Amino acid sequence: MLNEILIILILSVVGIAVFRRLDIPAVLGYLVVGLLAGEHAFGWIHDRHVLEQIAEIGVVFLLFTIGLEVSIPRLIAMRNIVFGIGLVQVIISTLSTMVLGLWMGLSWQAAFAVGGALTMSSTAIVTKLLTENYELHLPHGNISLGVLLFQDLAVVPFLVLIPILADQAETSLLLPISLALVKGALAFAVIFYAGQYLVRPAVRAVATTHSHELFTLFILLIALLAAWLTWQLGLSLAMGAFLAGIMLAETEYQHHIENEIRPFRDVLMGLFFISVGSQFDWHIIISKPVVVAVLTLGLIIGKGGAITIITAAAGYMRGVAIKAGILLGQGSEFGFAVLAVAIATGLLDLDLSQPIIAAIILSMAISPLLIKHNEAIACRYDPVYRDSLGKNESTITDACQNLEGHVILCGFGRTAQNLAQFLSRVGTPFIALEIEADIVNEAREAGEPVFLGDSSNPDILRHAGISRARVLVISFTEIKTSEHIAQAARTLNSEIPMIIRTRDDRHLERLLECGADEVIPDTVESSMMLAKHTLSALGEEQQSIDEMLDEARAGHYARVRAFFHSIDDVDLDTPDHHHLHSIEILGTYHAVDRSIDSLKCLDKISIIALRRNGVSSSDPLSEVALLAGDVLVIEGHPNDIQAAEIEIMAGL
Repeated sequence: MLNEILIILILSVVGIAVFRRLDIPAVLGYLVVGLLAGEHAFGWIHDRHVLEQIAEIGVVFLLFTIGLEVSIPRLIAMRNIVFGIGLVQVIISTLSTMVLGLWMGLSWQAAFAVGGALTMSSTAIVTKLLTENYELHLPHGNISLGVLLFQDLAVVPFLVLIPILADQAETSLLLPISLALVKGALAFAVIFYAGQYLVRPAVRAVATTHSHELFTLFILLIALLAAWLTWQLGLSLAMGAFLAGIMLAETEYQHHIENEIRPFRDVLMGLFFISVGSQFDWHIIISKPVVVAVLTLGLIIGKGGAITIITAAAGYMRGVAIKAGILLGQGSEFGFAVLAVAIATGLLDLDLSQPIIAAIILSMAISPLLIKHNEAIACRYDPVYRDSLGKNESTITDACQNLEGHVILCGFGRTAQNLAQFLSRVGTPFIALEIEADIVNEAREAGEPVFLGDSSNPDILRHAGISRARVLVISFTEIKTSEHIAQAARTLNSEIPMIIRTRDDRHLERLLECGADEVIPDTVESSMMLAKHTLSALGEEQQSIDEMLDEARAGHYARVRAFFHSIDDVDLDTPDHHHLHSIEILGTYHAVDRSIDSLKCLDKISIIALRRNGVSSSDPLSEVALLAGDVLVIEGHPNDIQAAEIEIMAGL
């Protein structure tokens, strides 16, 4: 077994590295690894059953993370798309696939399983490409995310119903399905009330221990315990994990939990896709090319076309509907999960599922190529949409052709709208570029110079007169979007002053490297305004207050960025270098009677203050020797702070 694990790991590392280099989704990399190691290629995997058992836990963690992402407010905000377009798409795709399956001779239960497998679209591929192309908030991006959200929810009933259909293939389904609904309601009630009164307080208690090991173990326990509960009730493991994720999504530790569980999910889901790939017989593409081609085109053209028609019928422009259809016209990682359950329960034969697996893999490989050209395809088949894009660009050009020394506002949310009022009061012309059509329409009706346009598109910035503009202001909160706009703007005009607003200062250095002249973090500025009003209320002179604030802003807020963090403040993906930490020097510590400048860690952390006998020095001399009872206040990255603490304690 160790030999097989090593082979799988070596192939996975090499395969995923190559696929990432080629900008191909990792899912396909795992499938190729499984294909190479499986019985239909080199035959390196012998004990496939053990691999499948481990991989099944990967599906449990996948559904757990989906539950974490199911936000009730988000569902309400997107209800028209989620429960409108998403619901209709799942019903139509499932029923049409069932009709095709019945025509091919499948039982209606097996056809239902195939319909569930093919109705899903790849969340991994769609969200990745939308993020990379900065289209998450464009109309077709919102539609795609809403449909994907409903598909994620629809996975759960498919995983619950397929085992029931397999067990009751020849008898009435009314009783078992009713019983499953009762059991599901019972499981939901138990998990919900346990979460309210037991799990959430326990999560908070565990978090206060500041132990990552304990926190991770506890989350694993909750996910698997909920899965075990639904399994004992005769339902799927995945359903319990999904309910546990929903329960924990409403806690303040949602993102921290997701970060802790992600490594387990990614590794186990990788094993799941490897197990699917190991069962795939690639010869099916050669032996049954017509069947594979029909199923692949059904996913790309059939499902994509259905989504296009449904979206257009919902009132969206045809070009937007076409782009949404292209985005969602492929198979899904969830399709493999549904097929795996159908095969494991005997509802589908492995040989019969081979063309379906081939179609899902091929559609996932072809889809990114189509998505990259979705705008050109939409423009070709919808002249009105093409003309609207051209008209919008010409409108921006017309509005800016006589402007010079104006301000370009990238984004027209609340912050930018407030800024626009001040610009109007001082008589400075401006133009705003916004991607939310509703904001643009309302602002235009109010007479504001706001236009629908993607600020990260160099052509849009050029039409907005960036070469003649006086200042560029980026007010989006998404860091990736701001980076992309900054890089595009700096390429077009290397001299224009660029001001970027962010939520906090965590990415300040990165934005400065992208060309920003000033980065304004909301959290830091709000704390400074709080200080200003407080000092003013205390009777301090306004000039003195302004001098202190100017000093704080000097050097990009260098003097005020550091603060003491709680466990909830730590972003494990992008931890910043401005954490404050206090270290009390005990008599047994290595650093006692040693000077501050003798510490090797000073090249990575900063000494902010030294507290001795109740008196603090904000600028301690480097030659001062540390004494037992002293308290050092240091600033730095969490890892560097930990290393400094170890050196001070043990000299390591």
